[in-house]
Amino acid sequence: MEGSTQGSFIDARARLEYAVLCLATFLIFFTNAHAALLAAVFQSHSMPLDQIGIILSSYGIPVVVFTLLTGAVAGRIGTLTTLKIGLAIMIVSFVSLHWTAHAFHAALFSRIIQGVGYGFLFAPLMTYVQSRLTHHKFVYLFGVFSSMAPLAQAFGPPWADYIFFNFGDRYLFVIGVVPAMIGWCLLFCLRPEAIAQKGGMFDFRISSLSGKGIAFITIFVAGSMFGFLASFMAGAIHEKTVAIGWFFVASTAAMFTTRFIGLSYFVQFDRRFIVALGLCTMGVGFACVAFGSSSFHVALGGLAFGAGYSVVYPVLSAWISDGLMTGERSGPQALFNAAFNAGLLLMPLPVSYLVAGFGYSGALLGLTLLGWAMAAVLFIVSYRLNKTVSARSLQLGR
Repeated sequence: MEGSTQGSFIDARARLEYAVLCLATFLIFFTNAHAALLAAVFQSHSMPLDQIGIILSSYGIPVVVFTLLTGAVAGRIGTLTTLKIGLAIMIVSFVSLHWTAHAFHAALFSRIIQGVGYGFLFAPLMTYVQSRLTHHKFVYLFGVFSSMAPLAQAFGPPWADYIFFNFGDRYLFVIGVVPAMIGWCLLFCLRPEAIAQKGGMFDFRISSLSGKGIAFITIFVAGSMFGFLASFMAGAIHEKTVAIGWFFVASTAAMFTTRFIGLSYFVQFDRRFIVALGLCTMGVGFACVAFGSSSFHVALGGLAFGAGYSVVYPVLSAWISDGLMTGERSGPQALFNAAFNAGLLLMPLPVSYLVAGFGYSGALLGLTLLGWAMAAVLFIVSYRLNKTVSARSLQLGR
């Protein structure tokens, strides 16, 4: 029975569905990680750098827009069906680059449609897995699940790099799409979840988000910091003549270690305090890279950033779903993930001006201060709420 506290899953079959969805998510994001090679692919076709920049940046807008739409769509046809449609769109658009990567307008169209597909699949993916869990170990299991995407990001690019530089892009997209296709097939092993009662086109159930507004601002800030990794971190590390693996391997290892071992302990504390602590640690990681000059400093930065980020996303996402039934989560989760993707995919543009004006170190310090400022707000809110609760408890005790 859903909501039972006797186990971590709503029923026995949900445990298997959780495992299947973890595998499917890894495979989906393994294919998506091939995007790290797109710039090199376009350059191999002698495409101008300004056109490459337009193609790569065009991805963000449809992701944010269609992430917002998933709440309305999933409320009508179900989260799992929406997820299948989004992944199918992403698969078709990804493999289409096999024929369009040589031409600017054709490649731009493929990339935009890929953004549409990703926008349709991301929030439903996170919403569906939550429907398989009870409140018992909810944050821990959701944290483990959401680790599948960064795990795939750690393995996908090296594989894509091997295929591209040994066989060219003739096979890159044809071979690269296979994991996502297997993941799409695995989705048919899952049961449909509850469908929400039909509402307005943009029914985000705002009334259910009372007191949670700070979570949306926080996830935008976290997304902005995380977006630096995909956009500029490689350049910042190369500037120090250090291999980028020192940061990315360390951050992935720290993320997994924290989520598998520490997350179940951290959730005992106030969620605002935990997220604030995570943002502070992410900022420390950026500061280590900004001021450091050796592989040790870069690896230390990766460890700090990975450990901090590991608690931020799952704790905030679980907070958004807190108090909502399964069929009521699609709208709020769509809004939440749109805020995350806005920071992740759109903030690199203004951050590029920081890089141009103050260098990579200046941009890193700017994002560090942004994260610490948000953490300070959360620390203050957490302190005041706990102080109020303590005062009320004291009055009741009298």
